Amino acid sequence: MSLSPNNCDTVMQTDEIDVNDEVASHSTGNETEKHASTVKIAQDAVYDADSEMVESAEEEDDKALKQEPCTDDDKSTVIAPIRRPPNEPISKHNLKWNLRVIISNLYMKSERRLPSACVPKCLHNTSQCVSRHRCAMLPDAPDIGIAQELRNNLYRQHYDTYLDMLETMALQSVYPDEAVFDRLLDMIMVLSTKSLTLEELNGIYRNVIRIYYLLVDAFPPCWTALRPYYLNFLGATSDNPQKLQLLLDLFEDCLGKCSETELCQLTPYSEQFVHDYEAEDSSKLSPDDIFERHVQDYDWQSGKQWVDEFKAMSSAVQLARLCDALDMICWVLEREFLAWLDHNRLQQSEPEIFQEDSKPFVFIVFGIEKDKRLTKLTQQLLRVYSRAAAKSLYADRLSILERFISLLMEASNTAELEYANNSLIYPNLGPQTRCLIAEFFKLFKVENPSDLTTYIRIISQLSQPYVRWEFADNFLRLFYYSDAAFGPEKLCEELKLKRWLKYRPRSTIDEADNEQLSREDYLKIMLNALQDYCNWFDLQACWKYIKTKTPVQQLQARTSSPLATPAGLVTDDVGKIFMLDEMQKEAHTWKQRINAKVILARPKVNLPVARISISTMAERYGNDIRQLRYLRRILLEVMRFEDVTDWLNYINDFLGEDEPVVSS
Repeated sequence: MSLSPNNCDTVMQTDEIDVNDEVASHSTGNETEKHASTVKIAQDAVYDADSEMVESAEEEDDKALKQEPCTDDDKSTVIAPIRRPPNEPISKHNLKWNLRVIISNLYMKSERRLPSACVPKCLHNTSQCVSRHRCAMLPDAPDIGIAQELRNNLYRQHYDTYLDMLETMALQSVYPDEAVFDRLLDMIMVLSTKSLTLEELNGIYRNVIRIYYLLVDAFPPCWTALRPYYLNFLGATSDNPQKLQLLLDLFEDCLGKCSETELCQLTPYSEQFVHDYEAEDSSKLSPDDIFERHVQDYDWQSGKQWVDEFKAMSSAVQLARLCDALDMICWVLEREFLAWLDHNRLQQSEPEIFQEDSKPFVFIVFGIEKDKRLTKLTQQLLRVYSRAAAKSLYADRLSILERFISLLMEASNTAELEYANNSLIYPNLGPQTRCLIAEFFKLFKVENPSDLTTYIRIISQLSQPYVRWEFADNFLRLFYYSDAAFGPEKLCEELKLKRWLKYRPRSTIDEADNEQLSREDYLKIMLNALQDYCNWFDLQACWKYIKTKTPVQQLQARTSSPLATPAGLVTDDVGKIFMLDEMQKEAHTWKQRINAKVILARPKVNLPVARISISTMAERYGNDIRQLRYLRRILLEVMRFEDVTDWLNYINDFLGEDEPVVSS
């Protein structure tokens, strides 16, 4: 038998009960003829997952402009999974609907779009975020006397009192000052032991970071009225310098000054200040400048930048503080972008994302435009990350830079979402984002010209699945690898052509040789890329439904809507939310229902199912699943020459027995 994907379709007999029903309704012969017809139909019935999805896609094309039939899953009033009747017929519409739910769940999970980011609490209660942040006025401001006292404590370096006042205001939902985030970031960069002991400095430094995140949590960037203050803090306006660019400039300079040991370790953020008398004698400084450098603390009233005070610290301390400052900036950008995704779940196309008054901060900071991704700041970020990776920067600190890259890539790809007949094509990797990843690899190659171990190590540290497989794909193209777009079909061709034979086994390569890719690493990189691809598309969930026909539950969220009655009649696991006019009609039942059972927690409601272009996605999913089934047959042949146990374990776990379950 030839190894062709067309020969790997699964054949199975259909349920005899269903066939009997069909034959009984059309046959006019005797019982013997009925039985013979039933057996023949059962033997000729063929289950082909790919053809079913393709036919479903063709049917969707014919009805692209028609509204889909309304089902129970469409009703937002259902707050628990619907129990379908056990004898409900399986139709192609069910396949289309469940594939749509699978893809919609991927699209609607906003936190999944940024795997390395912390999930803000606003994503757990979108309706509350809308009322308290998105549509709210400015928060309360402190009294004039308290505001003046707050400033005086900062000017006089009474840092403990200043931070205590900020914490109290945050807990009371009082916004301290429009420049409060700037002040906290400045404190991170200038605190020293000129007027503090080392123990005091450590305590204040940790407290500054804690208060910063407390304030961001109390007054998040999704608060629309605070948007101008956050943009000023980020330096995204013409009045202020770009903070991220300044931090990256200092970080790049710091990478060249730090020793290899300092880069690989978690260096401290504090040190005992030492007077450099030799530099003082050789310099032509005035007595006032000498006093300010060695004795006087940072002048908060002067309004000058903190760069001079920062550069007076050792390179190891500079590195630690820069990483903390970058983390603070990144958290604001991530949180605001996640909130934007959550509030714009049903429409995230290019026109919406580039609206000036609501454009996500990451687009403004990096200067992303409709036809431009590789801006000057983007190049600098990718270059700094590549250089830090080449110098083996401490993993936790390198991950901060990687979070910026993950955010940048997802923002770029979101701006490239496409719609066909008002239906979304998702998941989909846009061409500009793919080019941006290719440019990232080129910059990485410049900073890492020969050491292959760095490439292999970094691929696994990238948090975005599509960045990992595209980066790995570009890496393997440096060797004997096809230039075709990545996917299961490409891997089938790689193994079918036995390209692994062009790579030497690891046992035959010198341990000191870091310029040759071993056969084991080649196969491992491709397998990891395949896993990332399947996880991002969630192919396994699609295949599971095709096999088991188990309905897919759409995403749910808890609601605090005033239309939700506190006393709802609950039958089994199905609850209801009653509209006010409907409740009035049932007034005579209120007493009985209140005494019967009440819903104590906020009820769950099904989130809307996004309109997905099933005609496009069914074809893509069907082709990928067919190629995965074909890949297993190829692996069984490859197993005779090379150990691909890991591949077979993954494919077998993915496909299972590869036979759809038949109900008896």
